[in-house]
Amino acid sequence: MGLMKRYARYFAALMVFATSTHVVAKPKYIEPIPLEQLITTSVTSVKNQPHALPVITWGADINTIYANGSQAITSADSLFASYGLKYTLKRNDTFSDQLSHYLSGQTPYLRGTLGMINAASDLLANKPAVQPVIIHQLSWSSGGDALVVKPNIRTVADLKGKTIALQAYGPHVDYMGAVLKDAGLTPSDVTIKWLPDLTGTDNSPFSALYEDDVDAVFVILPDALALTSGGTVGTGAEDSVKGAKILMSTKTANRVIADVYAVRADYFKSHRAEVMNFVKALNTATAEVKTLFTNTANTSAQLTPLLTYSADLLLDSPDAHEDVKGLYADAEHLGINANKQLFTDKAYPRNLTKVSQEIQSTLKTLGLTSATQLPLLANWDFSQLGADVAFSNKSRFNSERVASVVAKKQQQNSLEDGELFSFEVAFQPNQNKFDPQLYKSEF
Repeated sequence: MGLMKRYARYFAALMVFATSTHVVAKPKYIEPIPLEQLITTSVTSVKNQPHALPVITWGADINTIYANGSQAITSADSLFASYGLKYTLKRNDTFSDQLSHYLSGQTPYLRGTLGMINAASDLLANKPAVQPVIIHQLSWSSGGDALVVKPNIRTVADLKGKTIALQAYGPHVDYMGAVLKDAGLTPSDVTIKWLPDLTGTDNSPFSALYEDDVDAVFVILPDALALTSGGTVGTGAEDSVKGAKILMSTKTANRVIADVYAVRADYFKSHRAEVMNFVKALNTATAEVKTLFTNTANTSAQLTPLLTYSADLLLDSPDAHEDVKGLYADAEHLGINANKQLFTDKAYPRNLTKVSQEIQSTLKTLGLTSATQLPLLANWDFSQLGADVAFSNKSRFNSERVASVVAKKQQQNSLEDGELFSFEVAFQPNQNKFDPQLYKSEF
């Protein structure tokens, strides 16, 4: 096969594969322990600026790179500089290393998924100075993460009694928990095999799917495409696994994996105005980068250096412009109005508090936290951040389009194709309608 670069999101080294047949050593599985037992770094005061600002290999971090002036050290004409901020960008896909730097004062910031921040709750709960305060949600994963299964798995419910492989401490732990829960399953209904790496090594879920006793894996999208011969059904040629298919991705479960920035509680208290400016700059960057990616023909003077440095920092290859575009497209990028809803709307079913509670339930079941304390949320006055006064709750559900799809599938006798979850609705004799409120939890 041709050279293929797969990007990592956490705990991963980027590699290039150049073999015509994928040959891997047997994966070395691990038994994860709570981060409280893994990290022993002492708490030290935050060093003076410029701080190291962590980024990870994810599309939303392209906005951060843009805010820094599309270079490692904040440029004089950048958004961050316009707010009096100065950083040195550091890619750190290993969350345990980030935690060590955070505790030792090398940076006041943490960059990870909401699941990763929650996984550190026990480690940080008894250290008031470094309790993480979530200050901004950058994005939702919207297609960048996937569940790949072997031919014997048709729906998520079929995972019961099967073996799933995924990265320990990575972005897919809470994804797995949410998927199993929606199918009426728990982690105890499956066998879990944990791996240290996310991608690019023989000790990753990608490699584990070659094992006869592994039925499903949670992987990033480039690995999912390789395992399934480009997103169809794996032929067994090149890197694919015969019969493997993408059962679902975060294009479907697009309110599960949340990417956030958090800051130390002591730093937030003493530098609140600075942290607010950081969020303002990120919000502006998100809007401006969206314009750059939408109007590529008219914005090449700004877009090209952004693509080049993003490719260099995130993918170790300054020429990987198309890969950067793919990274960007895999995320739903959030502005300040969305953040206002996520932080403050108690009725919103996927607000940060409710998602954290869901995540901690999974982590507690797995023995990775005691789930006694949720991360703190910044008590922003969102009007000062430029948010609209009222929420926008416009529905994205199109009943006419759904009815059209259902009718077409019925005609083709393919209604069950692509089924992910199911539940039964009980009808009385001669009853042809039901009250959806009776099945609120299932929906």
